[in-house]
Amino acid sequence: MLSILSIVKSCPNLTTVTRLIRIAERCFAFAMRMVPRQYRFQTALWLARATAPLFSSSAAYREQRIKNFHRPDEIVLYLLLNALTKNGTRFDLEIATKGYEHFERAYERGKGVLVIGHHAALTLLMVRLFYDKGLNPIVVTPDGSLRVAGTLVRAGTIQPSHMFLVQLRTKLRQGQLICAMPDRGEHHVGRTIEFETPAGGVILAPAIIDVAARCGAEVVFTEVRVAGRQLMATIAAPSSEIIVEDFISFVRECTAPSGGSSRKAANADRQNAKSRANAFFAALLSAFAPLREKYFQHRVDRR
Repeated sequence: MLSILSIVKSCPNLTTVTRLIRIAERCFAFAMRMVPRQYRFQTALWLARATAPLFSSSAAYREQRIKNFHRPDEIVLYLLLNALTKNGTRFDLEIATKGYEHFERAYERGKGVLVIGHHAALTLLMVRLFYDKGLNPIVVTPDGSLRVAGTLVRAGTIQPSHMFLVQLRTKLRQGQLICAMPDRGEHHVGRTIEFETPAGGVILAPAIIDVAARCGAEVVFTEVRVAGRQLMATIAAPSSEIIVEDFISFVRECTAPSGGSSRKAANADRQNAKSRANAFFAALLSAFAPLREKYFQHRVDRR
């Protein structure tokens, strides 16, 4: 109780709901420390699939859902892994890759590499993939205290400022690896363009791509999704000199609806998720049944 009160008092400017969310995240992260580190990701993945309906009314979930880039279980998985990372609970993470050779070739040229993806939340885990391979990725983000997912290590960052593009150009000319998401939540006159995808309209700020092209750096595209019981990272290289157009095509391909057999598999996954959720709640009710019986027995005894 004292620890919960200390968390609440440490955040005086937050609303009650936000404080409760912070408390829930911290309790979840501490509870997960009882699970061996190598099993924490799989446990989080199972929980994400079993409890996705519980998150649908949260602001963090709706913020990701409105982009329509991820399935509900993928959004919840991101939220759970983010809660672990923010609260210092480490976890092992293996990401299968498709097209990683495109990045290897780009990095070997030594001219700097800009890795970009649209704002699909799990794509942030690419930073962990590069970190585990002994690289030092620098992330374009307003969060100056960003941690590499599942570790206690702070990632290098470039934060938005009036010198942001100059800093980006300097890092690329030094041959460094930069990770960024160039799509935006709203238009900025003269600085953004909008294009349509199967998931809806996407607003793109192409300035960072233009800077990378002008200073001779390599650019590759990426996305991370859940595939079965693991994460799958897709990496692609531009097919022409018009990098912005190639990136638009990549985003459209990533957000394209699945074919018939894939839709059937997705429907089956949703049904399995509902079954797991029902089983989870049934087990929860069963676990609390003895306490409920004691409570009612206590009330009967008092009468």
